[in-house]
Amino acid sequence: MNKFMLMIFFLFLLVLGYAYVCNDDTRVMKEKIGILKQNKISLPLERMKYICHRSMGENTQINKSLKFVSYSDSMACSSCAVDKLYTWIDLIRKTESYENKLGYYFIFFPKMKEWANVEFAISTLSHFNYPVYMDTLGIFERSNPHLPHNQMFHTFLLDENNNVLLVGNPLDNEKIEEMFWQIVEKS
Repeated sequence: MNKFMLMIFFLFLLVLGYAYVCNDDTRVMKEKIGILKQNKISLPLERMKYICHRSMGENTQINKSLKFVSYSDSMACSSCAVDKLYTWIDLIRKTESYENKLGYYFIFFPKMKEWANVEFAISTLSHFNYPVYMDTLGIFERSNPHLPHNQMFHTFLLDENNNVLLVGNPLDNEKIEEMFWQIVEKS
């Protein structure tokens, strides 16, 4: 009976520790999102290399009332992120009726040794006709020191003043997608 009670006690401590860690992770996530929402996002696009297909001009996105930004930094696998650009096409096409107010910005800051490969991969995407920027100077991150390092916080929806309205990838999270549509439809 004593061993059983001791085992129950350790199991209780394990569950309690797990609950504390999960609660702490949630608290940290909320803090990071709060910091993002308290600070505007700077989009120094004029200092980045613009890479796009023939059908879209560089300035067609700039004056949109909503801006969807996906940033891939040098800590992430840039070529992997480029390979996944096609996954955005369905969402972008669904938002075409909002094209006058919603612009997309895909920003890559690859490692220096990957620049040529990433630029080539972007320029050869045949079905992705949306603006892509290559941040060879690391200006996006330097202009946004409040940006968390975790890639999970590198996709967001901005208003016309570059205030963060939503943080997260709607392709990876149904709740984020639901909130994305609520904001887009309301704006």
